[in-house]
Amino acid sequence: MFLLSDDSWEIKKTREKGYGVFSKKEIKMGTVIGDYLGKVIRIREYDLENDKKGLYFMYFSDQAGIYPNLNEPGPHLLNHSCQPNCWIYIYRGHSLFFALRKIEAHEELTISYLLSPKDETCAPCTHICRCASTNCTSTMHLSKDKYEYWQKFQNKERKKTKRVRVVFGTNLPKLPSYPKTIPHNPIYKIMSSSVRHSF
Repeated sequence: MFLLSDDSWEIKKTREKGYGVFSKKEIKMGTVIGDYLGKVIRIREYDLENDKKGLYFMYFSDQAGIYPNLNEPGPHLLNHSCQPNCWIYIYRGHSLFFALRKIEAHEELTISYLLSPKDETCAPCTHICRCASTNCTSTMHLSKDKYEYWQKFQNKERKKTKRVRVVFGTNLPKLPSYPKTIPHNPIYKIMSSSVRHSF
């Protein structure tokens, strides 16, 4: 579910990545883009083969994940980039997407998928990155070192918020209210440091 006003974003066809989400006007750094909503499903029942191309499944807990309604617009439509302009913040158990920096009008909104290092289960690998950023690694998979680094970072961030109770097979409910911005987050410092190059 997008939390931006309808006149702030649009979905357009890209040259090589299918559809993407683009800003219609400037989006300030820290602005909350949307909440990753959808059906709560058990991780063990997740059909990876069926979702390899779309990569719509969002981790929620060690037992559960969120699978969005693909007929509705939302942050699940953001494409991968090795140099993303959006990130995820765990807020009251929900995954909120927010702007890492100022996003110019007509710029594509992107996120790093932070896929685990490639192994024999991903063959032939379809997770080719075409973001064309200066730091593009040509893959959505992270190296082992970077994956371990981001796992530790994200686990630390998750401990700062309580997970909401969920019922498998039902949709994750909207929160009663949402922050407009994420003004303070350690990711800002990390993204501006030497770690920034390629995700």
